[in-house]
Amino acid sequence: MRTLLFSFFLLSLISISCESGKKDKKLNSRLGFSKEMADIDCGAFCDPPTVGYELPADSTCGHSSQSVLNCFAWKNFLALNWRASDERGLPDTTAVAADYGMPGDYSPTVWESYLSADDVFAAKQPEQWNLKSKNGYIKYINEINKFTDINASLPKPKLRAMLGGNVDEIMQAKGAWLTDQSGNIVWYEIRMNSIESDFIRKNKLYSSENLNAFAAKNQGVWLPMESIEIKAAWRVIPENQLESLKNFYKISKAMVPEIKGFDKNNQPIYGKYTQKYLGLVGLHIIRKTNQSPQFTWMTFEHVNNAPTEGQVDPSIKYCFYNPKSTDKPNQSPVPGKDSLSKPVQVIRIANNAITPEIQNLNKQIRDMIKASNPKSVWQYYQLVNVQWPENPIQDGNNNKTAPLMDGGITPNNIANVTMETYIQEKQCMDCHKNASVGAQKYPTDYSFIFLKVKQAK
Repeated sequence: MRTLLFSFFLLSLISISCESGKKDKKLNSRLGFSKEMADIDCGAFCDPPTVGYELPADSTCGHSSQSVLNCFAWKNFLALNWRASDERGLPDTTAVAADYGMPGDYSPTVWESYLSADDVFAAKQPEQWNLKSKNGYIKYINEINKFTDINASLPKPKLRAMLGGNVDEIMQAKGAWLTDQSGNIVWYEIRMNSIESDFIRKNKLYSSENLNAFAAKNQGVWLPMESIEIKAAWRVIPENQLESLKNFYKISKAMVPEIKGFDKNNQPIYGKYTQKYLGLVGLHIIRKTNQSPQFTWMTFEHVNNAPTEGQVDPSIKYCFYNPKSTDKPNQSPVPGKDSLSKPVQVIRIANNAITPEIQNLNKQIRDMIKASNPKSVWQYYQLVNVQWPENPIQDGNNNKTAPLMDGGITPNNIANVTMETYIQEKQCMDCHKNASVGAQKYPTDYSFIFLKVKQAK
């Protein structure tokens, strides 16, 4: 009997292995699509990435080396960009890997179904997630940098104390924006998974009074394990280029406001909203786990964003770089002086060049995605870098006033050219360890998200 069962088990494995190599729509999305990835080191007993919807568990693989974390980052990216289901924050398990990233699929990804920062920090209850028509999904976006509305809500001295440095540089403030080579503004959004958003809503931390009281009682705001924050950058896809560009970008539909000008605080004045097609150009994934209580900081970009300094490829039409431009690169525009439609010349500084190890992994992942779906738009995205704590410090052992300890965070050269365009020489923890609330500088667990809370009048 045991022999019979063992034979059946072997036959099942053979069947699964054969099935996973197919590219048709019978591909079992529950198992995901994997492809032989030679010479890729994801760590001992660590499975390589697959095209599937399962978010990698923190406990399945020891965070012991950069190569392990590089694979971990790709696993997160692949799962979070799976098609969303009718339930907020959960993947559509009926979708198949053969359709992963199909051009012209405007349905939301898993992370796009997360609550936005605006929803989480509003006093009113967020609307229920409704996906009666997935391709009819339209979001609202109204940020021209990662924290458009911060300067107006807090005095500069208080912000400077909270951020531990120059506010304008750290927040890409001064009303700063990024304009692509087509003359269109880049738009940003911030979202968080239900673990984090439920924690904030349950404790009513969208109120400055409640936030300050909670921080004082708990000596800070410590987010629950498995909290995830997403920061995304989107370029406008002109309708006359939609047919050609939809094959190369993850595209979503959004209601985007007209920018009529800037107020005395250099904050944008918005006008009428119109529907636009937006193409994803940058994605931060920030995840807190038991092995990385200082978070794992994962950042991805579209492959055609901008060249690394001294490495311009003449065959590529970059989104944020013009080889004929004489403009000094990475210079922040100034409200009232620079036109919103004037392209910003962008390069990746040499110190932040994507490492050969990550470049090799990116190619392997790209080949795997293409084997799953040769048309997938996700083959045009790349991991830039991952930052993680080599000597993690649990919340209870961390400082009770900012700055927090960094847990031996490594590496120290990580920036996304669409989100840290003008401060690429800094790295995540330089700024985030200073995140705090109140005059006592109670830490907010490396997250600036609480700067979204409107101050009581």
